[in-house]
Amino acid sequence: MSYYPHLNDIYITERLKQRLTVIGSASITTVIAPMGFGKTTAITWWMKQQTKYHPDWIILRQMIDTPSATDFWTGLCRALRGYPTLAEQLAALGFPGDIQAMSIMAELIEDALPETDRRIYYVLDDLHIFTDKQLASLLLYLSRRLENRIQFLLLSRSQIFGEEERMRMGASLGEITADDLRLHGNEVAQYAKRCGLTAEERDIAALAAASEGWISMVYLNFKAYAQTGAWISGSADIFNLIDQILLSPLPERQQEFLILIGITDGFTAVEAAWLWQQSDTEELLESLSQSNAFITRNENGVYRYHHMLRQCVRQKFSQLPADRQSAAYARLGDWHMNRQEYVAAELSYHRAGAWGKLLDALSTDCGKSLGSEYGETLYQWSVECPVSLLMGHPDAVLVLMHKLFAFQHVPEMLRLKEILLKSLETNTSLTEQERQDYLGEYELVIGFLQYNDISAMSAHQRNACTMMSRFSRCIDPDSAWTFGAPSVLMMYHRAVGELDHETAKMREFIPYYYQVVDGHGNGAEHVMQGETDFMRNRLTDAQISYHLAVGAATRRRQHSIGVTAEFLGMRMALLEGDAEKLRTIMTGLRDSLRENKQYILLNTLDMCQTWIYSLLGRTEEVPAWIASGAPSSMVMYPAAPMLEAIYIQYLLAQGRYTEVVAKKGEAAALYERVHSLQCSIHLHIQLAAALDQLGRRGQAIEELKTALELALPDGSVMPFAENCDYIITQLQELQKRDIYPDQIEKILTLAAEYRKSKQRILRALWGEDEDYGLSGRELEIAKLAAQRLTNREIADRLHLAQGTIKNQLSRIFEKLEISPDSKNKRLELEKRFRTEK
Repeated sequence: MSYYPHLNDIYITERLKQRLTVIGSASITTVIAPMGFGKTTAITWWMKQQTKYHPDWIILRQMIDTPSATDFWTGLCRALRGYPTLAEQLAALGFPGDIQAMSIMAELIEDALPETDRRIYYVLDDLHIFTDKQLASLLLYLSRRLENRIQFLLLSRSQIFGEEERMRMGASLGEITADDLRLHGNEVAQYAKRCGLTAEERDIAALAAASEGWISMVYLNFKAYAQTGAWISGSADIFNLIDQILLSPLPERQQEFLILIGITDGFTAVEAAWLWQQSDTEELLESLSQSNAFITRNENGVYRYHHMLRQCVRQKFSQLPADRQSAAYARLGDWHMNRQEYVAAELSYHRAGAWGKLLDALSTDCGKSLGSEYGETLYQWSVECPVSLLMGHPDAVLVLMHKLFAFQHVPEMLRLKEILLKSLETNTSLTEQERQDYLGEYELVIGFLQYNDISAMSAHQRNACTMMSRFSRCIDPDSAWTFGAPSVLMMYHRAVGELDHETAKMREFIPYYYQVVDGHGNGAEHVMQGETDFMRNRLTDAQISYHLAVGAATRRRQHSIGVTAEFLGMRMALLEGDAEKLRTIMTGLRDSLRENKQYILLNTLDMCQTWIYSLLGRTEEVPAWIASGAPSSMVMYPAAPMLEAIYIQYLLAQGRYTEVVAKKGEAAALYERVHSLQCSIHLHIQLAAALDQLGRRGQAIEELKTALELALPDGSVMPFAENCDYIITQLQELQKRDIYPDQIEKILTLAAEYRKSKQRILRALWGEDEDYGLSGRELEIAKLAAQRLTNREIADRLHLAQGTIKNQLSRIFEKLEISPDSKNKRLELEKRFRTEK
C-alpha cells in the first residue's frame, strides 16, 4: 500500500464539482442515488470546501441510523449542541406530528437563529432509512418557513418527495442524481491516474463499462489491483467483494475489531475502547481509517462505516457464537445505560437477551423515554421476557403495567398483574414494608382501569396511601395529570344528579393520591369545584376555586392543572365581558407553556381557545389542526371526548349544521363509552341548535329537552346560556309548554347578560358591532342579505344550499322580530345593519 499513497483520497470529478454549486441556490437540495454511488463522500468534500472558504458559515450534520422518530429527534438535538437552549427546547417538544407542533418548532428555530448574511446548512444523510412520510412533510414545511435562515441538504437512496411536490417546489429544489455522481470512462481514467495506478487503457475502459460508473465498484477494483495486480470481476456480489478486498487481507485482530465495533451505528474512540476492551483501540482505528475509504471520521470524532462495509461486518457478526454476540450487545447496552440513553440501552439488552438488565433499565427510566412509537416493542418485550425474571423485578413489572395501559394492551397488563402478585407473595427477600410499598404501587396502577369512576379509583388510591412509605416509582409527577384534557369536570362528571357527590369524592380522595405521587395533579379538586359553580352561575364561588387552583398548580408546577384552571378563567371572563382578562389569560398561558417547555399542552390550549372563539363566532381564529378535522390522534385517549365536543361546537359556529347532525352517532357512542355526561349534554344542545337551523323544529325540541333532563338535576345552566343564540326560540317554546319553566327563565335571563358580554368582547378585541343575538353564521347571512343579495347569490358565496339560506333567513327575521308578512324584510335588514352595498 505504500506505493499508492493516494488510493484513499476523495476523488470528485470536475463535472460533479460544478453540479454541487446548486446547493447554494436552493432551499432544499436532494442527493438521490443507490448505495455506493458516493453521495456521502461528495457532500463531505463539499462541506470541507465551504468550511475552508467560508469559515463563518454553519453546517449542521445528522446521520439517520434507525427508522425511529425518537432516535431521529435525539440525533437532531445532538446536532444542535452548539445551540444548547434550542436543543433543550426541541428535546422537550418532541417529534412534531402535526402542523401546530411544526409551527412551534419553526418559531423556536427563528428565535435561536436570527436572519443574517451568514449561511446555515442542515445536512441530513441516509434519509431513506426513515420511512415515515411525516419527516418529508416536516422538512418541506421548515424549508418554506425558514428559507431565509436555513438551507436543507438531504441524502437518500430513494426519492424523498413526490412528483407533485417536486413540481410545486420549482426552482427552490435542487436535485443531484446518480448520473451526476457516476464516473464516465474518462473520469475513471483520471481517478486511476490520481491514485498512481499504471493500468492499461483497455483495462480502465473495461472497468468503466463493467462498473457503469459505480464509484464503490471502481474503488474496490483499484484496491484489488493495488494489492494483487489483478482486477476483480465486476459481476461479483458486492458484499463478497468487500469481504475479499477489505476484510480478508487484514490481520485477524483488525478483522475481529471491525466485526465487533460494527454493531454500532456510529462510535467514538472512547466507545470503541469500551466495546473492544483492549489497549490498542486508537492504533487500530488510526490504521483502519487511513487505509480504508469505507471508514470515515467526522469533525466531532465520530467514526462511521460505509453502509456496505457495515452490512458486511454485521453479517460476519451474526455468524459468531451466540454467547459472544450476547456479550457484545450487553456491553453496548451498558455503554448507553451509563449515559442515560435508556431506549438505546434497552434495545441493546433485548438483542443480547439480557432480560435482567433490560428490566433494570425500564425501572430506572420509569418508562418515560418510551413514546407511543414503542408501544408494540414494549408489548413484545413483556410477552417474551421469561416469567422467572419478571418475578424478580417488581419495579419493572409495575412500569410495564402502567405503560401497557397507556398503549391499550390491557390483557397483557392483567397477565402481568398476576405475575406481580405472585412474586410479592413468594419473594422472601422483601421486608414487609417493601412488600406493602409494591402492593401500594399496584393499587395505583390497577386503579387506572377504573378511569373516571371517582369512587372506584379513590378506593385504590386510598389503599395505596395506607400501604406506601414512599412516593410512587412508576408514575411521573411531572406528567400531565389531565392527559391533555381541558376540563376536569368533563373528565369526571359521569352521572345525572351526582355532581355534588362527585366533587365531594374528588375532594376526599385526591389528598391521598397526592401523598404517594409527590403532588401530581395538585389543584384538580379546586378546578372541578370551580367548574361546577360556574355551570350553576355561582361566579363568586367559582372565582375563589379558580384562584385556589391556579395557586396550587403553580406551587407544584402542575401545568396541566394550570391549563384547566385558566380555561375556567377564560369562560368566566367571557361571561363577564372582560376582554382584557380574556386576552391576558390566553397570551400569558401560551407564553408560560412555551417557557416551561410544556409543548404537549399547547394542543390543550388550542382546544380551550377553539371553544371560546366558537362561542364568539370568530371561527377564523381557530387553529388549523382543529379546523381541518381535529384528529383524535392529536390527543391522548381521555382527552378525545372533549376534543370531539369542541370540534362539533366549531362546526356549529361555522354553520355546518348537516355535519353537526352527522356527528351524532359517533360522538354519542364515544361519550357513552367513557361515561362523559358533560360532553353528552353539549351534544344534545348542539344537535338541537343544528336541527332547528335545518328546519326540523320537532326533533330539535326533543334534543333540547333531553339536554335539560341531563343537566338541570345538577343545576347546570351555563351550557344553555352559552348556546342561547341558537336555542332561544326552542327554550321559549318549552317554557310555554310548562317544561322546566322556572329554570328556563333563569337561563334566558343569564343568556341576555351573556349576549351583552360577548358583544363587549367582540367590540373590544375585533371592533365588531351589535350582533342582535344572531350566531356568527346568521350574522354573516344577514349582512349579505342587507346588501340585497339574492338567496342564490348568498348560497354561492358561502358554499351553502339555497334551502339552508332560506331557513337561516327565517330564523334571522324571527330573532330580529321582523314580521314574516313584511314585504320589505331586506330593507329592514339594511336599516338595521346600515351596510353599504
